[in-house]
Amino acid sequence: MFRKYLPLEELVYHSNLTKEELIKRVQNEIEAEKSFGFGANNYSYSKPYIGKVYNNSFEIKRAINYRNSFLPVIKGSVQDHLSGSKIHVKMNLTDIVKVFMIIWLGGVFLACLGVTYTLIFDKGFTSEAGFFMFIPYFMLFFGTIMIVFGFKGESRKSVKDMEEILQAKLIR
Repeated sequence: MFRKYLPLEELVYHSNLTKEELIKRVQNEIEAEKSFGFGANNYSYSKPYIGKVYNNSFEIKRAINYRNSFLPVIKGSVQDHLSGSKIHVKMNLTDIVKVFMIIWLGGVFLACLGVTYTLIFDKGFTSEAGFFMFIPYFMLFFGTIMIVFGFKGESRKSVKDMEEILQAKLIR
């Protein structure tokens, strides 16, 4: 139920192309990343994806000209199948963003628990604390929404792009 809101996609595509043809198609759609990823990104890319291909696998992300920390990293592996190839794709957040968001949302969640405890067992709602008492709840809500929309918006674009690049149908 909640899986559709998590910043994670696990997909399987089927293509009539061979493994070698698919890897070549992916290589034609990517170029190497031009920056480390911090600071202003004034680079423009001639291809829609940046990343690398190794053996029968690839690790790519969309080449965008704006900042989105929740841009999915797409890891795929190509396997021979009866009538073509099967491509297993995982889209996920970068590790540093995952760690940061777990720590940040974990701290905000603890603050929410503290506020809830105060509301239930201590004084309850007081006019002295007022609106400020609910800031952790807003931070938790907006942090979660930011992750979901930042990731899912980009992953939807990549799902369609993968179908086109791989000349494949999404089967799962």
